[in-house]
Amino acid sequence: MKIKIFTLVILAALLGAMNVSAQNETDKTSKLHAPDGLFNHLSIGLTTGLSGTGLEVTMPVHRLITVRAGYSGLHFGEIRFKTINTAYELNGTALVEDDAVRRAKMSDKIELAAKPNFWNASLLAEIHPFPNESFHFTAGLFFGSKNFIHFRNTNEGALDFLYAANNKIDDYNRAFNTHFSPLGLKFGDYVFTADQNGNVDVRMKTNAVKPYLGIGFGKHIAQKHRLSFAAELGLIFWGTPKFVLNNDVEIKASGREAGITQVFSWLKAWPNLQVKLAYKIF
Repeated sequence: MKIKIFTLVILAALLGAMNVSAQNETDKTSKLHAPDGLFNHLSIGLTTGLSGTGLEVTMPVHRLITVRAGYSGLHFGEIRFKTINTAYELNGTALVEDDAVRRAKMSDKIELAAKPNFWNASLLAEIHPFPNESFHFTAGLFFGSKNFIHFRNTNEGALDFLYAANNKIDDYNRAFNTHFSPLGLKFGDYVFTADQNGNVDVRMKTNAVKPYLGIGFGKHIAQKHRLSFAAELGLIFWGTPKFVLNNDVEIKASGREAGITQVFSWLKAWPNLQVKLAYKIF
């Protein structure tokens, strides 16, 4: 009889311990994984890729749909390179005898600096067609900077001779009904002219609001742990890039058949390969 009672006590203790353990596991899980619902999870992540480096927050709005909002920027310093001075190529005209033009012809190559300036906020919707899979589609908007790259001469105010030479060319064209193009620094099919301050100040301009489409793998909100990893490939549709002076006057290309102009004629979208490491807050 005593053995039976002892056995029952042991079984009751084991069942109680198992029940407490299960309850503890349930409590831990419930804290980490709430039931599906609206805005019931939140993660914050570090992103990096071809659209820049930044931060992004993520929340679900449906079992199959997640929204992401973030801010990122592309910055990797200046790129310096030599460009051809088109004044050096000017020959066979009375203009070359003018003092301002002769001075402009003294330098055949001049250094330019290109500095990226691509900062954007983003609002994206992530659609999971298969609830238990990490594959997803993404659509939304990037909005922010219009200026992708800023071009400027490295020697501040050193190109006053190009500005003076172009004033002479304007006078010559009006006086003799000629059509000589302004002098400047050659960048593919474009010629960057100097302003009254003796500087080349040119921006590669795109649209401020940029639609986005992409596909990705991974989880932006972890399911079993706090940390998650995701990768995505997409296109930011920014329109046809344009080169503009500091007064927003567009620079027209000298040709349409080759070089940078041909590249920009189809480069209406910027590729975005992005990876993200996220931490689930709740």
